Amino acid sequence: MPMDVLAVGMAEPSQDILADAVARNLAAVLSLPSAGMLRHHKSRFLAQTDEGLWVESAPTDTPLIEELLQQKTPVGISFKALPNKASFASPILRREPSYQLNATSIIEALLLQAPTKIKPVQRRSHYRVKIPEGAPLSVRAWRIADHVPVRDRPLASQLIDIQLRDLSVGGIGVILNRNAEERGLQRGQRLRVELKWEDIDLVLEGSLRIVDASTPVGAIKGGIQFKKLENDLAGRQAIAALTRIVGEFQREEVRRSRLGL
Repeated sequence: MPMDVLAVGMAEPSQDILADAVARNLAAVLSLPSAGMLRHHKSRFLAQTDEGLWVESAPTDTPLIEELLQQKTPVGISFKALPNKASFASPILRREPSYQLNATSIIEALLLQAPTKIKPVQRRSHYRVKIPEGAPLSVRAWRIADHVPVRDRPLASQLIDIQLRDLSVGGIGVILNRNAEERGLQRGQRLRVELKWEDIDLVLEGSLRIVDASTPVGAIKGGIQFKKLENDLAGRQAIAALTRIVGEFQREEVRRSRLGL
């Protein structure tokens, strides 16, 4: 099965995201590093040329900008790239106090080095905790058809070989083995997910949301989003159980961090 099948749903190329932002003169946030902190200023994209990328400057912080320019220190730019946000860091190449915005307007602008990488920032509504290797939490997932009730006993042949990476109340991060290619998994694939931890045994409906084919041979990073639970007794019990599991691993994460592990 070609890798293209699994690549469905990956983020669009970073240069396309940036080109669209510049073409629409999108608003942005200019973040200037200073004394270990960041000073944030409203900005916007102005133009992109062979020299680099033009953005609106922050005249109130001109001395800091000149210092960052001399030291070639990267500054941060973040902006909305629907449905999420995106950001990048790039050094200042030049400060232009009189940038000709149009026939009647002049503003101060900064020429930034064109970024080679745009980092998408996915917004999550739930805290996501990493699951250590060997943790007593088991997860299994089966591919199921749209018409099959999620609680029906699944076929053994539909079991997907996955490895749990992280967990939140809204979903899990997993590693899919390469047999996912042979099964033709695509973004939005309906899944039956079974979680077991201590006295908790949950069966949830999920869908494959993210697939990253850039991992080394033998593994593919993926994400499974749980279907929104109904506001009934069973749904509230499932949310409570997931919250309990996440909370326990979060507390363990904090303890390990304090011990320097």
